[in-house]
Amino acid sequence: MTQQGQSGLYCAVHKTANPDSTKAFLKELYESALAPALPANAMRDLSLPVAEGKTYLLSVGKAATQMAEAIYNRLPDGVEGLIVTRQGYAHAGFAPAGVPTIEASHPVPDAAGANAAQTVLSAVNDLSEKDLLLVLMSGGASALLPAPAQSISLAEKQAITRALLHSGAPISEMNIVRKHLSAIKGGNLAARAWPARTHMIAISDIPGDDMAMIGSGPTLADRSTCADVIAIAAKNNISLPPTVKAQLENGTLETPKPDDPRMQRTTATLCATPGDMCAAAAKAAQTHGYEILMLGDALEGDALQIGRDHASQALSLKAQGRKVALISGGEATVTVRNPDGRGGRCSAYLLACALTLKGEPDICGFAADSDGIDGSEDNAGAFLWPGILGAMGGPVHAAMMLDRDDSYLAFEKADGLLITGPSGTNVNDLRLLLIH
Repeated sequence: MTQQGQSGLYCAVHKTANPDSTKAFLKELYESALAPALPANAMRDLSLPVAEGKTYLLSVGKAATQMAEAIYNRLPDGVEGLIVTRQGYAHAGFAPAGVPTIEASHPVPDAAGANAAQTVLSAVNDLSEKDLLLVLMSGGASALLPAPAQSISLAEKQAITRALLHSGAPISEMNIVRKHLSAIKGGNLAARAWPARTHMIAISDIPGDDMAMIGSGPTLADRSTCADVIAIAAKNNISLPPTVKAQLENGTLETPKPDDPRMQRTTATLCATPGDMCAAAAKAAQTHGYEILMLGDALEGDALQIGRDHASQALSLKAQGRKVALISGGEATVTVRNPDGRGGRCSAYLLACALTLKGEPDICGFAADSDGIDGSEDNAGAFLWPGILGAMGGPVHAAMMLDRDDSYLAFEKADGLLITGPSGTNVNDLRLLLIH
């Protein structure tokens, strides 16, 4: 876009009442923020390990096909492996020989993912000391590659996952539980592949970028314990099946620790993080003259409260006469009260924000999941502009929709949804408010 075009969009945000101009400008900022986290950009200059023997490629997550495609032409001839991604996320134009793609369910695991996990476990059993297990990991992998441990059934694992999702537990707690209920997570995949070397390249969707938490850390040693799982379940009022609880109590479900000999041939590197996305958002906003106020790239907590807090901060900044972009990343949570509600954490955040702003002029913004899907709907997130509550039917109706966990429907009514389709990356959520 030309500089003149950028100025036109900028002026439209604050000088007209046309929400379409505002949304176009905000979407441009969103796309600019995502650019460094797209695999084609993030993995372009990445160094790849070389194996004396064969290389087995495993790419798992919402960006699985894009990550594999970004490096495939640099892999050894005849490489074999498996790509596992969310249903609807596969890139149809990429179908390498010897590396089939499986689409599985997210966020609750299904039989397709479980069958893929067993295929992977069987394949790595045959690797030797000279071989390399190359794992490409992106957000969503925990659900997409389920391998229930010991005598745990897939149905039991599904039930525990649903309970965790509805509880509002942070992703770190969810992944600690997942690690100990799995034969593949928490370092178990690397243990199974040993004595082969294991290397993971990851796009981080974890606040703080703890690589052992990305995809629940299938190739990295785990420092959490069975006792942690029991405490997390109790804290979130999750009832564990008696057989699962018994195995946790006696340590049968413990994961490989850093001093485990099988963990000594595994390495990992990050290629994209939430910080990269937030920095790109800041750079894009600065080109339009905004002062940047970075609230952090790893925010966690209740989405509704964060939305109210950010709105209050925006009102204070406006009262000071400042032209500011409030930017934050991370993964908020929503405690589900209505299991039939339609909405995700980004739309819930933004609706709480809008209700606090009460139509205040000259404040607009968006909140969106970087993977292109907010919750279980078809939107990446949503837009906010001063007149949005009126477009929703008024603040009373908007508040009722939020109480029913129907934030998606509220923004749909206002034509305020940000819909992009799967983005090809996943570095958590981006929230941006512009004050002028």
